[in-house]
Amino acid sequence: MSTDAWQRASLPMLILSVLTVAPCHGYGISQSLVSAGLQPIKGAQLYPALVRLENEGAIVAQWEQSESGPARKVYELTATGRAQREALHSQWCAFIKAAEAVGHAE
Repeated sequence: MSTDAWQRASLPMLILSVLTVAPCHGYGISQSLVSAGLQPIKGAQLYPALVRLENEGAIVAQWEQSESGPARKVYELTATGRAQREALHSQWCAFIKAAEAVGHAE
């Protein structure tokens, strides 16, 4: 499986993790992921994931006026989203631990 495939599969957790720091617009979320060393996220992947998270109640969005351009949608984590992020992160860590144990059992 390619890095891109792993990144797409974990995108909801990654988005929620970025939003634990502060509310952010879509481009800022993408830039945070790139700054962390991940591959750039295409808008065709990012924005549908944001809509799904918003529909699930994990995030809320509101339009914010920009001084330098058009208004942009800013996303913020909800209590539901924080709990969802913790659950996804725990599942991810358990998966990594199990995957690393493969071939090392005695």
